[in-house]
Amino acid sequence: MDQMVLKAQKWVNATYAGVSGYHPCTENGMTGWETIYSLTRALQHELGITALSDSFGPTTWADLKAYGPVGRDSGNINMRTIAEAALYCKGYSGGDIDGGFNVDTGSGLTALVADMGLPGPQQPDLQIYNVEPKVFKALLTMDAYVLTSGGSRMIQTCQRWLNDAYYQKGQFFIGPCDGHFSRNVQQALVLAIQYQMGLTDSQVTGSLGPTTEGALKTTAYVSSGSHDAGSAGWVRLFQSAVAFNGYDAHWGDGGGTFTSELAATVTAFQQFSSLQPTGAGDYATWMSLLVSTGDPDRKGTAFDCMYPLNPTTIQTVKENGYSTVGRYLIGGTNKVLTNSEIALIFDKGLSLFPIYQDEGNALNDFSFPQGQAAGKDAAQAANGFGIPYGTVIYFSVDFDATDDDITSAIIPHFQGVSAGMSEMGNQYAIGVYGCRNTCIRLQAAGLTTRSFVSGMSTGYSGNLGYPLPDNWAFDQIKDFTLAAGTSGAVEIDNDIASGMDPGINSVTRPRDPNDAFYTYLIWVEARAGQWRDQGHTSRSAQELVAQYFRARTSKYVFTGSDTVFGELDQGFIDFVNGYPGQPYAGPLRDPDLLWDSDIDHFGASFGAVVTTGLVDDLTSANLADFGTWGGDLVSVLAQFYMSGLPDDQAYDFAVNQIGAKGDSTYFSLDDVLADLDAWILGVPVRQGSGTALSTSFKADYASPVTAAVRRGSFYSLRFGSSPQTVKDAATSAMTGGDSHGEMVVIRTAFWAETTQSVTCPSPEFMSDAAVSGVASAFRDAIVHYCTGMD
Repeated sequence: MDQMVLKAQKWVNATYAGVSGYHPCTENGMTGWETIYSLTRALQHELGITALSDSFGPTTWADLKAYGPVGRDSGNINMRTIAEAALYCKGYSGGDIDGGFNVDTGSGLTALVADMGLPGPQQPDLQIYNVEPKVFKALLTMDAYVLTSGGSRMIQTCQRWLNDAYYQKGQFFIGPCDGHFSRNVQQALVLAIQYQMGLTDSQVTGSLGPTTEGALKTTAYVSSGSHDAGSAGWVRLFQSAVAFNGYDAHWGDGGGTFTSELAATVTAFQQFSSLQPTGAGDYATWMSLLVSTGDPDRKGTAFDCMYPLNPTTIQTVKENGYSTVGRYLIGGTNKVLTNSEIALIFDKGLSLFPIYQDEGNALNDFSFPQGQAAGKDAAQAANGFGIPYGTVIYFSVDFDATDDDITSAIIPHFQGVSAGMSEMGNQYAIGVYGCRNTCIRLQAAGLTTRSFVSGMSTGYSGNLGYPLPDNWAFDQIKDFTLAAGTSGAVEIDNDIASGMDPGINSVTRPRDPNDAFYTYLIWVEARAGQWRDQGHTSRSAQELVAQYFRARTSKYVFTGSDTVFGELDQGFIDFVNGYPGQPYAGPLRDPDLLWDSDIDHFGASFGAVVTTGLVDDLTSANLADFGTWGGDLVSVLAQFYMSGLPDDQAYDFAVNQIGAKGDSTYFSLDDVLADLDAWILGVPVRQGSGTALSTSFKADYASPVTAAVRRGSFYSLRFGSSPQTVKDAATSAMTGGDSHGEMVVIRTAFWAETTQSVTCPSPEFMSDAAVSGVASAFRDAIVHYCTGMD
C-alpha cells in the first residue's frame, strides 16, 4: 500500500462526495482504474461538465484544452490537487496533495515529462511546474512511462521518440513508454505515419486505409543508406515499426539512419514473414510490420475454404497456383470433409491440413470439458479418414478473444483438447486457428505446436499490437472468389504459408513432418562439403553444420562461447550465408513427444561434445556437460535463486522448469531434446564417425519407437542408466570443479547473465537443499523422458 496514493484517494472522495455523478474509489492505497476514474470525474466537475463519466472523452479534452496548462499559478486549486494526486498514482512525487505545487511536485512532474520522452526545462537546473493538457490527459490513464516487466528498451526508445516527435500534433496524444507493443502504440505509429505524409488533424485516423497505403507505396520506401533529414522521418518510423515487431531497430545514437545492420535484420524479418528478402523498407514490408494481413493482395500458396471441393473448383485453385488446402474435419453439410474429397485433393497434387471447428465463435464455446470433447472428436474424425500419425490439427478460436478470455477460457479449453487427445492415444499434434495474441499465448503455455493465424481480422484486438507468433504455419489474409461468374467459381481464404507445416499428401503413406528440416540440413551439409573441398579440412562436415546452426541467429555466439562450444569457423558461416537458394529452415519434431527440438541449441551443444568429449567419471561434469545440459541446469538454479522461494521448494520449482513446454524456463523440452541429440550424435563424431547428421537424424526420428530408443541411449551413454549418477553429475555441474578452472569461470558468466549477479553458485552460496532439489528434479526429468518412467 502506498500512503500517498491512499491520501489521494481520501482527498478525492472527501472533496467530491456530494457531487452528482461522482463515484468514490476504494481507499486502499493501490493505484487502479477505479482511482483514475474518480480523478477523471473530479476533473470533469472542475471543468464545469455536469454529466460525469469514467471516459476521458472529446468533451473533457476540449474543455481541458480550452482551460490550458494547470500549474502553481492556476486559479483553481482543486485542479492543481487533482494533478498532484494523479502524479502519485503514476509513481511520481506530487508534493503534499494540497494544490501547492511545491518543489517536490515540480520534481515529480519534471521526471514524468522526461520519462514520456518530451522536452524538459530549457535550463537543466530548472523544473517544470505546468501540467500541459496532453500531459494531464496522459496522467489519467494506466499507461506507464518506465519499463515494466518484460519490456524492451528498444521499444521504449521508439515510444519516447514518437511522443517527442509528434505530441504537438492535434490528434496525437502521449502514449505509454513501458517497452511493450500494444494496440495504442500501433495506432500512435500509424498516426505518426499519416502526419509524416502531410495529412492534417482532420484527416488522420490512426488506422490504415487506401490513402495511407498509397503513401507507403509511393513515398515511404527506405533502404540501406537512407537518412532522415531532421529529427523525424520515414527511417525512424520504419525503425519503430521494426522494433515494435520484436526486432532490433539498430537505433544507434538517435535513429534516422538505415544501416547495413538494419538491412540484415529486415531481411530476417522478411524471411520469417515469407516476404521477398530485399532488406529494404518496401511496401510489402511496411504492411507486414503495421497490420495483421500485411499486403492483403499478396498471392499465397495455401488456402482454406468452407465448401467441399469438386473436380471443377479444384481445377480452378490448381490453375491459380495453390498447392495446399485447409479443410474441416467436421462441420455438417457446409464444411464436411469426405474420403472422396481427400482423394480428389491428393490426385490433383495438392496437400491437406485439417481444421477442427464445432461452433467456436463465442466465449461460451470454450471450457476444459468442451476442449476435452473436441480433442476426442477431432482425433476420432482424423482416425476415420486415415490421417497420418503426427499431423497437426488446427482447433478454431473464431472470435476476438481478449487477454482475459484467453486466460479464463481458451487456455483451459486447450488443456482439455490435450487431455482429449491423450485419451485417444496422442496420435495428433495440436494447432490453433485464431488471432495473433491467442496463438502467442497458447504457444507460450506449451499447448500448441503450430498456429494458423486469422490475420484477415484486422480489427480484432488480438491482432492489434501483436507480432506474428513464432510457430505460424499459415496466415489467413483475404477472402475472395476465384473465377467468379464461371462454373468453377470457388470462394476461398487466401493464406500465406511459412513452410512450417507441409500438410499431408497421403492417408496411406504419411508425409514425414520433418521433411523440410531434412531438406534444409542436407543443403547445409552440401555447403560443408564444398568448404572442405576448398581446403578447409580442420573440422569435420558434421562439426561445420552444427557450427552453422549455432551461429545462424548469433544466440550462441558471445564472449567465451568458443571455450565451451569450440572455436567458430566464421569463414564457413559467411560462406553459407552468402550462398544463394537457401531452402526453408524447417523445424525438427520428435515423432514420439510431438515437440520441436531447438536446432540452434543443438548446434552449440554438439560443438561442446565434439570439443571436450565424455567425462571419465560419469558422476562428475566437464565443459561438454556444461555446454549441453549443465549450463541449462545452472540457469534453472539461478531462476530459483531469483524467485526468492524457500530452499525446500527448489525441487518443486525445478520440476516445473526442466522439460517444460513453454517459454518461461531456461531448460525447456526443446532444450532437453537438443542436448540429448548432441550427445547421441556428437560422441561418434568425436570418435571419428563420418556418418552425415542427416542420416543419423532420419534414423533416430524415423518413428516414435526409434525416438524413444534414442532417448534411452543418451541415458545409458552419459549416465550409465543410473538415476543416482544423474543426480551426482547434476550436482557437479552446478557446484563442482576447480575454483580456477574454465568450467567455473564460464558457469559464473551464465549465473551472472541469469541473475544479473557475478556471484558463482557454490555450496557456500546456495544451500545443499537448493542444489539437491534442482539436481533431483533433473534426475527425475531425465528418467522420465529417457525411460518413460516417473
